[in-house]
Amino acid sequence: MKLVKWGILSFVLFVNCHSQFGSAKDLLGLLNWEDTPKILSFFPASDTIDVNPETNISVLFSHPMSIQSCVSAFSMEPQVRGAFETNDLSLKFFPKSELPSGGYIIKVTKQCEAKNGKDLDRVYTIPFRVGEKEIPESPELESFIVFTGTESECLAGGNSTDLKLGDVGSVCSGIPGPPTLLIRFTKPMNQKEVELGLRIEPSLSYRLEWENPSQFKILPDSILLPETRYHILFPKGIHAYDGAELKETIQRNFLVGPDLSDPEVIGFGLESQNCGLGTQEIGSVTGARWDSNFCFWSRGLPILSPNFYQFRGGDDGTGISGSTLACADVNTDNFRIFFNQYMDTTSVIGASRLSKISPPSTNIRLSTWVWANCQTTYPFGCRELTYSYAESEASCNGTLFGNIATGGDFNISASASSPNFYPYYEFRLEPEAKSISGKRMKVGFVIQVEAK
Repeated sequence: MKLVKWGILSFVLFVNCHSQFGSAKDLLGLLNWEDTPKILSFFPASDTIDVNPETNISVLFSHPMSIQSCVSAFSMEPQVRGAFETNDLSLKFFPKSELPSGGYIIKVTKQCEAKNGKDLDRVYTIPFRVGEKEIPESPELESFIVFTGTESECLAGGNSTDLKLGDVGSVCSGIPGPPTLLIRFTKPMNQKEVELGLRIEPSLSYRLEWENPSQFKILPDSILLPETRYHILFPKGIHAYDGAELKETIQRNFLVGPDLSDPEVIGFGLESQNCGLGTQEIGSVTGARWDSNFCFWSRGLPILSPNFYQFRGGDDGTGISGSTLACADVNTDNFRIFFNQYMDTTSVIGASRLSKISPPSTNIRLSTWVWANCQTTYPFGCRELTYSYAESEASCNGTLFGNIATGGDFNISASASSPNFYPYYEFRLEPEAKSISGKRMKVGFVIQVEAK
């Protein structure tokens, strides 16, 4: 500190520069520029208690000093190893490590002398006490969220369940996509240590996505193995941002539920039969007509020969090329199929086939389709599908099958006034049809029906 001029102003400036000066007598001595050097300030001040264990020691002199003599004159009891930082007017001592709690005495002897050769005016002895270091509270696991449920609940996303509350079974495997495990600690964590310390058994490839310093997601790269118990471990010693560490290893485990069932057809009939999921999709052991109140077939029944399943081709046989009269859709030849679980709609449509087998048809196309019994949330999927087919022999098509002016014919050719034979058709759903879980049907579904 260099004083610009004498007087009250300079005194005020000096006081504002440091709040730990000595007595007014010391200050006046400095202002009068006495020959005898003095210590103006100690930090920590004499008799201070609860000093921070990470504190440094500083001394401010009134005169430019032969500072190495002051370093030699400086001592501390109990002895503490450290390093000095000096200039002509100050000395700072930086302990090598935190000071244990307890009493300390700083001493600077008269061996410390000014550049003018004068010794320090007296021996300075400064006692102070270091307080107990405040130990931050150990972090704890606040919540560990997994998703549980039955097969249908898991396919719809599952139920949020806190694993911290106890052992949990029937955890969703993640179908149709890898699951999410959500973990939250009671305080911000050292992210690097958490990532390096986390252990999952059986071994699982995953990544972590931090939502904030206290919360993150474990995102596996694949679905969890069904009927397998997984163990999640955070080892003792992982630190929070404030330096606190886990006092005990945190371990949680959960059991993944059974594998999802294979997708399969559970019912088949006509739109005109008012078939629907529930009791109405039930088929008859003796077969059924297009005007029955039950389906052709349902799971658990044998598939009968074609003549037991009779439908009526919706075309009325009166249409001419470009006419809309015979092209209106009729539901007596709109086939309807039901599944045991939510299906991937694209794969089902691609795997559906209808053909005439007696006599062979030249061309049958799937004109429209309508899904029902669908999920409105991810991963979506549906369990009921109604097909509308158009056949090139249908009367309103003439030579323009799929005529854009009429919208095409969404019916199969007329059968109400069939000639001497009644044609057989075969509906086939190939095994490529899969559920929203990604599982394919083990076997295809095939049924033959007769147009009457």
